[in-house]
Amino acid sequence: MYSRADLHCHTTASDGVLAPGQLLARAREKGVDLLAVTDHDTVAGVRHLLSLDEDPGLTLVAGTELSCLWGNLEIHVVGLGFQLSEPGVDECLARQHQARWQRCERIADKVAKRLPGITADQILAGAMALARDAQRATGTDFVPGPDTLQIGRPHFADWLVQEGLVPHREAAFKKYLGNKHMGNAKSHWPHITTVVGWIRSWGGVPVLAHPGKYKLSGMKLQALVEDFAKAGGLAMEVVGCLQPWGERDKLAQLCGQYHLAASLGSDFHGPWSDRIELGRLGPIPEGCQPVWELFDDRVLPVAS
Repeated sequence: MYSRADLHCHTTASDGVLAPGQLLARAREKGVDLLAVTDHDTVAGVRHLLSLDEDPGLTLVAGTELSCLWGNLEIHVVGLGFQLSEPGVDECLARQHQARWQRCERIADKVAKRLPGITADQILAGAMALARDAQRATGTDFVPGPDTLQIGRPHFADWLVQEGLVPHREAAFKKYLGNKHMGNAKSHWPHITTVVGWIRSWGGVPVLAHPGKYKLSGMKLQALVEDFAKAGGLAMEVVGCLQPWGERDKLAQLCGQYHLAASLGSDFHGPWSDRIELGRLGPIPEGCQPVWELFDDRVLPVAS
């Protein structure tokens, strides 16, 4: 049905570097014909695009990427194809927004303890300023208010680089922001069962995001997929960018085993490398049901 789909990407509404309109234009340029904008814990970007009185030139699907917990591991679940007018959407995302700020305060506190003479408030304010600067640098078409400003570890990493404390983002994560340094900074997120239930209550499709990135053993990955399916999950990202050899086939097998549809997404955040690019994805493996077959007129708010 679609020749080039991309159902996982980010804008300046969260931690991407392109404004929603710029991302849409780039997707068209790359030949994408089905696009889901899935910013972290917000729909501000896709809501902006769907409110525009113009033809987007492709099929645009509402989406968001929600953070949650499976055991003590932070997991991401993408919600696709829900109606933005569903009353539960804003309520649940407000909870996520609060949890994200609590997490950011904890991150700032942990980093400050390792930087003598610098306070957590200074670090948090610096990350916020960089997030706001990134949004303003893309123009005035999309400038969300303070209540929808999203910051995350990439913004803290950029602040550390700006202050000359590390040479680049990778070093910031290795020295200060990696999971071993953050500890319980993720403890504010809801359980995966809760997040899947939210998306289903909106009439949307819960998709387990980039399962290969969690670096789980084969047995633990299967346990995660099984729990996700039992919670009401409907699909899993099978095709992504820069996948190791054999991962796609393994994920396709798990889709079949747990009766999940297959999704695909670049997880594009910015034009840094042509190896991670909008629509630069292989096909969904044979034998897997494409996730867009789960969409129908009730759950698919599109502009095309």
